[in-house]
Amino acid sequence: MTLNVEKTLKKIEDFYGEVPFILKEISKDEKDFITSVQKLFHLMGPNKVFSPKETELFAIAGAVGHNGGHCLAFHIKQALNFGASEEEIFQVILIASLMGESSALAVGLRKLKEIENER
Repeated sequence: MTLNVEKTLKKIEDFYGEVPFILKEISKDEKDFITSVQKLFHLMGPNKVFSPKETELFAIAGAVGHNGGHCLAFHIKQALNFGASEEEIFQVILIASLMGESSALAVGLRKLKEIENER
């Protein structure tokens, strides 16, 4: 690993308290790592629009929606570290699950209607 990758991993660890598994794995290829981390820092790092707590709550919603258990565990811990309450996290999980349910219903019911109309 080059010094640049090592410094970046240290920066991530200092911010989150750990380095997520996928970043450890991606860091084996410097070019892929730097590209991924630039996007990570741009979207998940401190920015002018959302607080770190809000950003982590959004990450939880995305992880729920994509069944990302490992990501979910990481981002729940981070949200708690950034001041989210268990109630806030619970509500985000419920809302994200509702969106998943609505999406599944929309696909299923549209397909049913399509087949009914073909008969």
